[in-house]
Amino acid sequence: MSLWALRRAGSREYGNSIMGSITIESTVLIPCGRQDVYAFCTDQEARAAVPGQEAVSLHLRDLVQDRSWSETLESRTETITCSCVVYPVADSTRLTVTAQYVLKGFGGLFAAAKEGAFRKQEAARLAALKKAVERGVRKARNAR
Repeated sequence: MSLWALRRAGSREYGNSIMGSITIESTVLIPCGRQDVYAFCTDQEARAAVPGQEAVSLHLRDLVQDRSWSETLESRTETITCSCVVYPVADSTRLTVTAQYVLKGFGGLFAAAKEGAFRKQEAARLAALKKAVERGVRKARNAR
């Protein structure tokens, strides 16, 4: 089968990912309460201030109070759909994100080749989000 036929099929597997998309699951431990993490992550103004996400359009949906949500981040070259779940763990919160990267245009043909770069991008995105949550929660506590 040709690459174009695989691309049109959209659901055929090619290597470790579906042709044109990559799914990455990541977990980060945030030393804040579950409600605080959920509130920050679902606040569009707060998320717009996260380094590296300023120019990204964020759309939230499927919100389950203090538990989970889905978000779609649109950029010029890709669409990232994330399913996010927060779990309480001792005095912290575990944020688990399953991100599906879908490349736009001809970039979808080279998705498998870009998987390593997307894994690094996702790790950096979660690290920036963790720092922003910690900073935001600290600010809110100091303002009280």
